[in-house]
Amino acid sequence: MSLLDDLPEKVHVVEMLPRDGFQRLDEFVETDKKVEIIDSLSATGVDEIEISSFTHPKAVPTLRDADEVAQQIERHDDVTYRALVPNLVGMERAVKAEVDKVNALVTNSQANTEKNQNRTREEVLAEMDDIVELAHDHGIEVEAGMGTSFYCPYEGHIDPAETLAVVDSVVESGVDEVTLATTMGLANPVEITERFSAAFEAHPGLDMGLHLHDTNGMSLANTLAAMAVGVDRFDASVCGLGGGVVLPGGMSGVGNTPTEDLVQMLTRMGVDHGVDFGKIEAAAHDVSDELGLGATSHVLMGGTVERVLETVAADKRGGENA
Repeated sequence: MSLLDDLPEKVHVVEMLPRDGFQRLDEFVETDKKVEIIDSLSATGVDEIEISSFTHPKAVPTLRDADEVAQQIERHDDVTYRALVPNLVGMERAVKAEVDKVNALVTNSQANTEKNQNRTREEVLAEMDDIVELAHDHGIEVEAGMGTSFYCPYEGHIDPAETLAVVDSVVESGVDEVTLATTMGLANPVEITERFSAAFEAHPGLDMGLHLHDTNGMSLANTLAAMAVGVDRFDASVCGLGGGVVLPGGMSGVGNTPTEDLVQMLTRMGVDHGVDFGKIEAAAHDVSDELGLGATSHVLMGGTVERVLETVAADKRGGENA
């Protein structure tokens, strides 16, 4: 029996750089540059792009141009353009922006919800019915993006029962998809397996995804664990740019799983994903150069089969000619 026997036939890659990545930056990326980058990502073959967040500008000033970005990007028929909405007001802005899908934010942690959304978790969940109704009235899909599904910067480890209870609630509200987020990047493959298995057992056929962060270096292992239990949609960010939780000082550059690393793994495994690896690699280099990020992924550091073998061959030739 092969490992591939238990994996999805196709994996859907969601690009998070324009929202999760730009949200993390201290400096504001000009609107035209955001649009240029999103347009380049649209040509790589990714299934979805989260283009921005319809959050109050004072809360996330680096994404204060969400409406302008949505208006100016070039939309491709084979790409789903979605945006994060933290509340009903954000959903109303998303309707005007004519996005294809929204990421309706809810966090499992009570403390995190209160600190980041100034509401209780119950208040956020109660509003989900209205968000879903408004979205569906305008032909917009709703993904419930569940932050702190595993660990929280304020509460630590999240009880699996709490995560499942939130899944139950958003499913009852009628969302189209549910995504569990490893917000702190501390989840391990066993935890991934257990929580997704419990959710699928409670809601057979539920469309579920995994939002990846890589604090503990296990995000690609977590991807495999999730795929093995039926998850086929993964959020990643070019150059790994993203995140926003408090991390030790030496880990300030650790964020989301780099899209180019995820795509390389899927490509080498022979898993269908629809992304052109050459184009996503080129996009990562361009973004890294444009934003001055340096080599923030294994692919950017040259960790591909071709690059390593070329280096070995060049060293060998140099030794023979010495």
